[in-house]
Amino acid sequence: MTTIRVLEDKVANQIAAGEVVERPAAVVKELLENSLDAGATRVVVDFSRGGKALVVVEDDGRGMTAEEASLCLLRHATSKIRAASDLDRISTFGFRGEAVPSIASVSRFTLQTRAVGEPSGTEILVIGGRTAHVRDHGMAVGTRVEVANLFHPVPARLKFLKSEETESAHIVRLVRLYAVAHPAVGFLLREDGREVFRSPGDAPLLDRVREIWGRQVAEEVTVMPAFQREGLRLTGLLGRPGVSRGTRQDLVTVVNGRPVDSRTMAFALTESYHTLIPKGRYPLAFIFLEIDPAGVDVNVHPAKREVRFRDEAGVRGFIISSVLAVLRARGGDGLPAGSLSVVEAPAGSPDTAPAPVVPAVIPSAGAPAPAAAAETPVRAVAPLRLGWRLVGRLREDRVVFETPAGLVVMDLGAAHQRILYEDILARFTSGSPVSQPLLVPLALELEPLPAAVLKERQSLLAAAGFEFEEYGRNFWRVTALPAWLDPAAAEPFIRDLLAEMARREGDFGRSELAYDALAKVAVRGARRRGDMMSDPEVLALAESLFRTSQPGSCPRGRRTFLEWTDADLGRRLG
Repeated sequence: MTTIRVLEDKVANQIAAGEVVERPAAVVKELLENSLDAGATRVVVDFSRGGKALVVVEDDGRGMTAEEASLCLLRHATSKIRAASDLDRISTFGFRGEAVPSIASVSRFTLQTRAVGEPSGTEILVIGGRTAHVRDHGMAVGTRVEVANLFHPVPARLKFLKSEETESAHIVRLVRLYAVAHPAVGFLLREDGREVFRSPGDAPLLDRVREIWGRQVAEEVTVMPAFQREGLRLTGLLGRPGVSRGTRQDLVTVVNGRPVDSRTMAFALTESYHTLIPKGRYPLAFIFLEIDPAGVDVNVHPAKREVRFRDEAGVRGFIISSVLAVLRARGGDGLPAGSLSVVEAPAGSPDTAPAPVVPAVIPSAGAPAPAAAAETPVRAVAPLRLGWRLVGRLREDRVVFETPAGLVVMDLGAAHQRILYEDILARFTSGSPVSQPLLVPLALELEPLPAAVLKERQSLLAAAGFEFEEYGRNFWRVTALPAWLDPAAAEPFIRDLLAEMARREGDFGRSELAYDALAKVAVRGARRRGDMMSDPEVLALAESLFRTSQPGSCPRGRRTFLEWTDADLGRRLG
């Protein structure tokens, strides 16, 4: 029988590190939040080799005495809460007392700190969870933490880290989020001694976004006024109508200064824009919600990335009404004043512009598509080689055929996507995609993570017909595109593709899976509406569908048609 025994603190800390410290960016997050809790007005973050070799976070906060410095290395030692009831009103970033000992247990950890009023500071060196020395250290008031050789005491964890470019991108994005969320604090981020960005404190929000997120993003947003309701306050920047993204990467939500992933806030923002951006896409926004700490629970995720509101419906309604008020008031941005309402779009409202049945180019969602072929007069019951005849139409994207065996209802949008998907996939897998050089290269300023993905997967994209040139940190030029991609739709398509590649890394690691995933991204925004098609085009689309390998479903698995035989109809009619 196995003997039950209490784990050593070192082992317990390494287990805890598995939840708290999943990657180098998590180390930066925990240390950066400690700096903010300490009242820092300036934070400097240095890292090298994606944070695997070195992470340094230095601040000018209150610092710690020698006794406090030793205590912070013990599990569940914290200055943030005292009793269980404090969990109901958390107003600090950290509160569990797990992060510092967990980090120290899986690295070479050096803590240097000096509190206000102390004649000197304290230095503590911990190697793999064991204290090597504690001694006096001369320094200014504040704290400096150095984390070297992360995960070397647990080499199995190193195998699960991504490339240095990807890990660096996660760190850069994280620090940018906190820099935007705390405009009163100055941030300096350096990688391998090179400055990545610098944001002085007390800068206006729009200027701060321009400095940190880039000029292009700053030009796509406008400042929203503050909205208040009992216990709630909302400020931020809203994307202009028509500006959208394929993922939530640029939908930044901050609650009481904490960048979070909030489904409630994301849904409210997406719902507010639902008539202004294509279906399935997300608005660009930087939203800051201030709420009574008793109204939000931040203790629902080990890394505190997610939050839960006590009154989800109230928060959602407050955000929707506030954002709609701004969008209605700014009819000059392309939105007629008073035209928005939080309801489903009326029937007949296209999600995207129509595209040809078998196009030479594929438009991205929301981008203008090439004009459809001119209609030719023809009888509505023209015979099909399948032995089908077109009987009629159902709403905008479904048609009815009579067949020798019975009756078929076809979804033209789903059928269109199946045709495009197999056409593009065939071009990818042929090994010789046709590229179109651009007379004027397309300039792209990318987020750190998409830029890292592009750098890692550049050869794969080149095999699909793309050509990229790097000419600065996170800056690229596109010099050639696949022949099927409309240059006018290239920028949003590439941004969506890179975001999808970052989200589904595994699918893009092997070429056969990568081409399949890429083709699905390519057709996601292309749907042919039946009411925009002539009868010959409907017939041609049906013929093309049955030349594909899987005519019964679209690339996402939705049925392209339903069939009832004469026997089925007879049974149903009794």
